[in-house]
Amino acid sequence: MILFGSSFLVYNLAAYASDPLAELRLSNDDSAQQQIAALTRQLNLDTPPPLRYFLWLRGLLGVFVGNLNLGTTRDGLSVQSELAYAIPVTIRLVLVATITAVLVGLALGIISALRQYSRFDYGMTFLAFLLYSLPIFWVAVLLKEFMAIQFNNFLSEPNIPLRWMVIFSVFVAIFWSSLLGGERKRFWTVFGGAFATNFVILWAIDFTNWYLDPGLGPILIAFLAVGIAFGVTAISSGLSDLKAKKAALVMAALAVVWYYPAQWIFDNFVSYFAIFVMLVLLVATGVFVARIFSKIDRGPIARTAIITGVQRNRCG
Repeated sequence: MILFGSSFLVYNLAAYASDPLAELRLSNDDSAQQQIAALTRQLNLDTPPPLRYFLWLRGLLGVFVGNLNLGTTRDGLSVQSELAYAIPVTIRLVLVATITAVLVGLALGIISALRQYSRFDYGMTFLAFLLYSLPIFWVAVLLKEFMAIQFNNFLSEPNIPLRWMVIFSVFVAIFWSSLLGGERKRFWTVFGGAFATNFVILWAIDFTNWYLDPGLGPILIAFLAVGIAFGVTAISSGLSDLKAKKAALVMAALAVVWYYPAQWIFDNFVSYFAIFVMLVLLVATGVFVARIFSKIDRGPIARTAIITGVQRNRCG
């Protein structure tokens, strides 16, 4: 009864809230009236929504006798075929979103635990509670508007306004200064360096029209690799661990050396097996580098070196 009542309510709310014929009623096309009459017959729009619900319910219950009929869309397509196309896409989207949320949540949770009671910890806690308290449907509308529609419009004419360079650089600077900063002087030093670096990168991307012809060269890879090396070391074992820092920087240097060979492999032998072999070599290299820089407590150093190599390969 609950399922029947809720479906009846939702069906009628949707029916009364929308008018499939609204655009046709405003159209000046000579065939508009014919299209209205055809669509009215096709969708049973001349039947009141409460009675129309039972027509839909009869088609739904037909699944028990092997005659499922959910009707047709206004374009004349079967609803079953549209659902058969949409369900796998939805499952993939939900699966990728769930995996991404778990990985990001675990990573931020581990970093917050390592930096307990720091600015980063307080900031991530505040952000987590803020996002958790926001209505999901409202966030979904915002993401659809700005991450899909507006982003597609941006790609048609890629240009980053100065104010967005400043705003995004401020957020990036807050993140890194909260993660790496300590005393007030060091906090503002990291803040200024992160702000300037991010602003220059965004300006260069906009100036060179990078969005129209994206690609990472060895110079940019070198800067990213060094930045990743310091960031991973700070998160994994702390910048005070000189052995871990040296191991991460060596992995960054090796990443630059392997830039062209890796590109050649991806261009000529791209496959899951090739990626697997490269990951195995990367892990082996990280362990080897850790053994060079440390005779004891090699685990954290190997972890730092391997993560640095993995993150560099993701960027490349």
